Amino acid sequence: MQISKDIVMQNVQRFGGAMFTPVLMFGVFGIFVAISILCTNAMLLGPIAEKGTLWYNFWYIIQEGAWTVFRQMPLLFAIGLPIGLAKKNNARACMESFLIYIIFNYFVSAILSIYGPSFGVDFTREAVAGSGLTMVATIKTLDTGIVGAILIAAISVWLHGKLFDVNMPESLGIFRGSSLVVVAGFWLMFPIALLFCVVWPQFQLAIASLQGFLVSAGVGGVWVYTFLERILIPTGLHHFIYLPFIFGPAVVDNGIQVYWLQHLQEFAASTKPLIELFPQGGFALHGMSKIFGCPGIALALYFTAKPENRKKIGALVFPAAAVAVCCGITEPLEFTFLFVAPVLFAVHALLAGTLSATLYALGVTGNFGGAF
Repeated sequence: MQISKDIVMQNVQRFGGAMFTPVLMFGVFGIFVAISILCTNAMLLGPIAEKGTLWYNFWYIIQEGAWTVFRQMPLLFAIGLPIGLAKKNNARACMESFLIYIIFNYFVSAILSIYGPSFGVDFTREAVAGSGLTMVATIKTLDTGIVGAILIAAISVWLHGKLFDVNMPESLGIFRGSSLVVVAGFWLMFPIALLFCVVWPQFQLAIASLQGFLVSAGVGGVWVYTFLERILIPTGLHHFIYLPFIFGPAVVDNGIQVYWLQHLQEFAASTKPLIELFPQGGFALHGMSKIFGCPGIALALYFTAKPENRKKIGALVFPAAAVAVCCGITEPLEFTFLFVAPVLFAVHALLAGTLSATLYALGVTGNFGGAF
């Protein structure tokens, strides 16, 4: 029994270690994104940062390049996981995983382009955040976040371990090694793609249908909204939570972001409590966990590390925490935390919901989605 537990723990640790291959990229690129966002903020820097200036154009170009890691996270995980998971020929395993993941998305795209309405998917929609669709390597497909990428990568590594060294007759030598792995993956991806087309849109629909409840539930709605916005980040389904509120008409016309800026002078001139003027702002309190929760996560990771490793850990997590606090980009830190301690990540989501709901119950409101 003890041996089986040790084997399970070793596999879990190996899987968690493999996750760090792509996650290590988040911290550096998160800093680049944060700096470029600050440098294009005219409210901080004045006219020099106005859209169209040479200064703005330079930092806009830098920002677009810096978003690469975050916009291509599924691909990054599909390619990066086999580096740590495959026990042999890791480079070949990465290529195989990439090809099989692309095949999966081509299958999903083809199925939905023909039978989209049968699965409740409007495949003619533009692939933007909140649409349920996304672009992966120029392929319009379902937005499965990193969950789909991790699953396909894990299947690819399993096929690699089973089939890469299989001996084939000389007449079938072309199907040896990586070719055999990818061919097996090709046929396996068809039923898996079909399964995702059936199941994943239902998850998306269920999340979207929560909007009415969240709006009418007061403090409880704020708690559920914030909890789901945090806990669903790894799946990509969090877009269905926050986008209709922050940038859509779920609670106010044009979304909280625009409404707040349009009425800021009115709020400042009034003597009424802000909670009376702008109660809808409770749904933008999720940024509070970025300011107050993320530093705690970084400190916990630092102090629970072995003393000889703390310098390395600090170099990874403290810049990531600064990015989260300053600009609200939490992926560099939260994905690290998620793969180190998934149970505590769930606790983090619970505490984030509780923090937002408590503040809202005490009369705090505003536009805090972007952290500091």
